[in-house]
Amino acid sequence: MFRNILLLGMAVSVSGCDFFNRTERTFDTMLGGDYEVWVSGHPTPFMVENDKITSEPEKGYYIFYPTIDGKKTLVQSPIQLTTIIKKD
Repeated sequence: MFRNILLLGMAVSVSGCDFFNRTERTFDTMLGGDYEVWVSGHPTPFMVENDKITSEPEKGYYIFYPTIDGKKTLVQSPIQLTTIIKKD
């Protein structure tokens, strides 16, 4: 009986952490405003102005639309290689 309670407690604890991690990652999808996005290996930052940055944590990348050569362009960057700096 005690063993079952202990296992149940451990399962709830682990699933609680997983829920927290997933919830924390969903905040990435809510980023809106002006950002400077640095991607490792790319010499200059991407500028995201008055727009949002969306994440796909399960797939491991960010999606955003910086202005490149006067046009909004889709960019996908690996989460591990991306640094986002809020500018506003």
